[in-house]
Amino acid sequence: MKITLICPTFYTPNGDLFRPAKAMMPPLTPLFLAGLVPPRHSVSVVDEAIQTLNFDDPVDLVGITSTSINIRRAYEIADEYRRRGVKVVMGGIHASTLPEEAMEHVDAVVLGEAEDSWPELLDDVERGTLRKSYNRPARESLEGLPFPRYDLIAADRYVKLPFSDLPLLPVQTTRGCPHNCDFCSVTRFWGKKIRFRPIPEVVAEIKASKGRAIFFTDDNFFANPKRTQELCEALEPLKIRFMCQIDTTARQRDELVRATARAGCFMAFIGVESLDPRSLAEFNKQFNKPDEYANLIGMLRKHSIGVYASIMFGLEHDDSHTVDTTVDFLIQNKVDLSAFFRLTPFPGTALFERMKERSQLVDNQWWLHLGTGIRSLVKYADKPCISDALVKQANKRFYSIGSIVRRYSRRHRMKLIPLLLNLNSRKKMLSSDGSCSF
Repeated sequence: MKITLICPTFYTPNGDLFRPAKAMMPPLTPLFLAGLVPPRHSVSVVDEAIQTLNFDDPVDLVGITSTSINIRRAYEIADEYRRRGVKVVMGGIHASTLPEEAMEHVDAVVLGEAEDSWPELLDDVERGTLRKSYNRPARESLEGLPFPRYDLIAADRYVKLPFSDLPLLPVQTTRGCPHNCDFCSVTRFWGKKIRFRPIPEVVAEIKASKGRAIFFTDDNFFANPKRTQELCEALEPLKIRFMCQIDTTARQRDELVRATARAGCFMAFIGVESLDPRSLAEFNKQFNKPDEYANLIGMLRKHSIGVYASIMFGLEHDDSHTVDTTVDFLIQNKVDLSAFFRLTPFPGTALFERMKERSQLVDNQWWLHLGTGIRSLVKYADKPCISDALVKQANKRFYSIGSIVRRYSRRHRMKLIPLLLNLNSRKKMLSSDGSCSF
């Protein structure tokens, strides 16, 4: 059986499909699913952001991974393949949250984690007994997971960092997050309980990948400090360089930050979200302490770890002054990179349900209309919401040449890497007129 696994691209606010010259990192889910395909089948992986789909290529089964951001395009792809008589199955956070909606476009939906459902589904396709949905309980243990098929990526279509012949490779060492932020769908999909892959298996996967640049996709790399310390000790001999995601409570863990730096961490992605305590309360993220952000950034810089801050605009009190205050803080504290997002109420989250109840959603199914002129996903009774304009303002100021020069630090262990990533982000910002993706 010939199988094609697809990560769809998405529509930009201008109505175009997102097509960068090069992408930052291959998607993990289709690579992981490819690792579960038995050798008797042939499998290919398509990252549509940087590869072109050929609907005329003969294929027996198409698997599509879905998020709310790419679901409109995912449904278009599914509909086109089904018109040609090809069986289509879909999984991912969005399809798992709204399976009945997804079933209108596909032959089968995989709910939740796929490692046990996917082999069963493949057997059913061969027997001609494909069911409409597959939903196995999540594994208690992550021991024995297959390695992702990194050999299937179009390596030359991704940005490569100077110290690696391969692009930044995604590696997962845990699932779950102990927090329950109202805007986030992670705990709804992976759960609040942290589950760990055995450290020797993580090390073996990295060695097998031959990658020197790694992005650990764990939602909170510091969720279990003792385990993180052990993992870092195992990573240190590999001489890799990596990025990871941590929360702001890292400000209390100087020794763990030191160990993470020794293991090769050069950049930490942090969900800062806002400098305004009112916003953090609205997000149920009060463990973030804005008055301690500067200390956290300084501690990371002390250990030569760059900061990649995630910021969100779009709550009722956000305005142009909010953006200026935020960007001033980021520049003054020499934050290496920042991703600015417009407020996005994902289905299944507490934020979505609350805003729906308040009639603050522009569209109760906004994900089906991305790229059709929607500039904000939320609305307020007493003023227009301009979240897209706020994101544009932030991008243009933060990724201006003057800002990049002010934030550049020769003390960073990788020196040129933050500069290259800034210039790449500036290029993308200029090509999209500063628009947000979602």
